[in-house]
Amino acid sequence: MSLTGEIKDYALDLGYQAVGVATAEPFPAYADALAERSDDYNWCLDHGLRLRRSIDPRDRLPGAKSIIVAIYDYFRESFPPQLVGRIGRLYQARCYLAPPHRLGGARIQLMRQLLEQKGMQVARWFGPSSGVPDRWAAVRAGVGQFGRNTFVAAPGIGTFINIHTFLVDAELEYDEPTPEMHCPPRCRLCLDACPTGAIVADFRVNPRRCIPFNHFATIEGLQNSSSYIEPAVRAKMGGWFYGCDVCQEVCPRNHGKLEANLPNNTFLVETARHFSLPALLESNDECYARIVTPLMYQYLGERKYFQRNAAVALGNSGDRDAVRYLARALEDREELVRAHAAWALGQIGGGEARAALEAALGRESGERARAEIAAALEAA
Repeated sequence: MSLTGEIKDYALDLGYQAVGVATAEPFPAYADALAERSDDYNWCLDHGLRLRRSIDPRDRLPGAKSIIVAIYDYFRESFPPQLVGRIGRLYQARCYLAPPHRLGGARIQLMRQLLEQKGMQVARWFGPSSGVPDRWAAVRAGVGQFGRNTFVAAPGIGTFINIHTFLVDAELEYDEPTPEMHCPPRCRLCLDACPTGAIVADFRVNPRRCIPFNHFATIEGLQNSSSYIEPAVRAKMGGWFYGCDVCQEVCPRNHGKLEANLPNNTFLVETARHFSLPALLESNDECYARIVTPLMYQYLGERKYFQRNAAVALGNSGDRDAVRYLARALEDREELVRAHAAWALGQIGGGEARAALEAALGRESGERARAEIAAALEAA
C-alpha cells in the first residue's frame, strides 16, 4: 500500500467519511475573492484569522507540498427537538474546536501523530485547520463542492460536515478536483430562507449579518466592533442561542438526512433535558456545565456572551413567562446583559415588561444600557 493509501485508510478508521489530497500550491481564486470582499472581512484579513496568509500554504509551512483534507460527517445520528432551532447541529455534534481530551479533538491529534510518525512536518495553526482555506482545499482535493451559501457539500454526504486540513511537507498522490458548484442552476432556497439576509449574492455572505457570526464574533478584540448585536439583526435571529442551520436545512443536498429516521445520540438526549434559556440567561452553573461546556467548550470564554444570546432568543420568543427572568437580568452586573435584556423586554411588551423597564431606567448608570431601556420603553 502506498503512503497516500495508508493515510487515507487511517483517516477512515478514525471516523472520517471522505479523504482527499491536494497540492499545496497557492489559491489565486481565493485571493481574488478576498480582494473583492475586503470590506466584509477587513476585521480578519491581516490580524486575528489573518486570512491573507492563507492564500499561499507555504506561508504557513515553508516547504509545504500537500494538503490532506478529511471530511467528518456530523449528521449520522438524530438531534433532540429541544435543541434543534436553538443550537447549531455542528456544536451539538461536539466536533468544532474540540479540545484534545474530547473525541473530536483527539481525532485530529491522532491524525497529526500518524503523519509525524511518517516523518512529515505538519503545520499547526488554529483548531482543526492548518491555516489554509479549508473549503477551497476540499474542492481541490476532490471531496467538496461549493454552494451558493458558501458552504461546501461533500458528494453523497451533504453540507453537515466538518473539514479538517493537514498541511505537510511530503509529496503525496493528488486527487482530481471536483466541479466547484453543486447547486442546481436556478435554486435560490438558501438565499431566500436566510433570516437576516446574510447571503447577499451567489457565493457571497456578509458575515456581519450572519446569525452565528453575531453569536460569537462580536467579542471585543476579535473585530473592530462592539459586543452589542445590532437591534435590526437581533429581531431576525429567532430562537437561536448559538449557531444557525437554516440555509443548510433548506438545501436539497441535506433533505435525505433531515427526513431519515436516524438513531438517537444518548448523550445529546440527556443533555437536552437540561437546556433552558432562562437558566442560561441567569448563568446557572448546572445548566452552563450541562450545555455550554460539553457542546461549545466555553468557546466564547465569558458567560456574558451566552447570557446576551439567551436574552435575544427569549425576546424573540414573545413568551410573557420570560419577562420575570429578563427583569432580573436588568440587574445583572454586566451592562452587555442588561442592555440586551432591556431590548428583549421591549420585544415582548406588556405591562409587566414596561414596569420592569421603568424601574430599571431610574437606577441604570450605563450609557448604552440606558439607551436600550429608553428604546425598549417606546417599543413596549
